[in-house]
Amino acid sequence: MVIFRACTLLLFFHTLFGAKAVFALGLCPPKTPDVNIRVLFEKARPHYNNEYSRTRIEAMMPKKEPGVHSVGLTKSSLYWKISSKFTMVSRRNPEEICIFLSALTLNYGFGETPVFIDQRYRPGGCPYREILAHENAHVAILDQEGKEIQRWLERKLTSLVTSIPPTPTRSPKTTQQQWMAKIDRETKPLLETLKKRLETAHARLDSPPSLAKTQKQCPKW
Repeated sequence: MVIFRACTLLLFFHTLFGAKAVFALGLCPPKTPDVNIRVLFEKARPHYNNEYSRTRIEAMMPKKEPGVHSVGLTKSSLYWKISSKFTMVSRRNPEEICIFLSALTLNYGFGETPVFIDQRYRPGGCPYREILAHENAHVAILDQEGKEIQRWLERKLTSLVTSIPPTPTRSPKTTQQQWMAKIDRETKPLLETLKKRLETAHARLDSPPSLAKTQKQCPKW
């Protein structure tokens, strides 16, 4: 059984004020450097705990079907952080400047992931081995789904930056806030896509036929 916690979308923005340059012609530089896009995924690092009772494990579950008892739990937490860097240059008009997006980085993944196994089942026994194998399968889902979507996320971010052109402005702070809102709005669906993929894969592993197959592996529980 896996618990998937809703995650808060965190945005961190850092403004880089580049060396001032004066452009005699045009509103902004005729060509700006390509946006540096990075998408970095962190795999789950399982931390095993065999000291909790079944009751305590079940209390950590967000929902539980009547008559279903959990002897194992993988408690994953997806983090998602986007950082943006902007470059600011001066125009011929000192009251107006040009700003453009120069870097966009997405860090996402799981990091430390607690895995709980009912304390009644000790290492070496058949039930412990089967529960451990089941929970490790949940951990593998986190890594597989998270990694598989990495290239897709990079393509999506590449498409996003093309819609944020160099912009002359007399209010750079307001302009950056508008861009931040756009980045926030257009990246939230990417997070939702990953969450849905994870939920589907975990539900398949926790389906009644899958759990029944696991239970049959040991003569006594």
